[in-house]
Amino acid sequence: MRILAGGPWRNLRGSVMAAAIATSFGGAALVAQDDGGEEAEAEAAVNTTQGVFTEEQATRGEDVFWNICAECHFEEDFGGPFIQSWTGASVKDLVDKIIATMPEDNPGGLPREQYVDVVTYMFKLNGMPTGDDELAEEDLDAVEIEVEIDP
Repeated sequence: MRILAGGPWRNLRGSVMAAAIATSFGGAALVAQDDGGEEAEAEAAVNTTQGVFTEEQATRGEDVFWNICAECHFEEDFGGPFIQSWTGASVKDLVDKIIATMPEDNPGGLPREQYVDVVTYMFKLNGMPTGDDELAEEDLDAVEIEVEIDP
């Protein structure tokens, strides 16, 4: 995620913005300032390799997968090329795409939290680590999908 000094954040000091992000995501924020002390750019490196969902959340997603998604999909459908194709996108982008298209006979027919839970199960299937906090709806746009590929 990249937050620029201008735009809707113009009235916020970069360091205050980064501190809020760092607090929300366990300190994974950077603030770049020039010699004049003015904010240049705030950048948060929050991604799916940093334990942004819980084991319990992924387990709920697994239940949804086996009760609904498995009618048409296999776990293997969400590994390798599929998840890699989402690298660099926000988790919100992936959740929104799934809501718009699934289930095929009733797109958007599940509660939004179930879609988020299923996505965390996909992340777990791809070896992404769990953490202490659930991936909350309000954080989806702030978390980038990152895939670590074993050599």
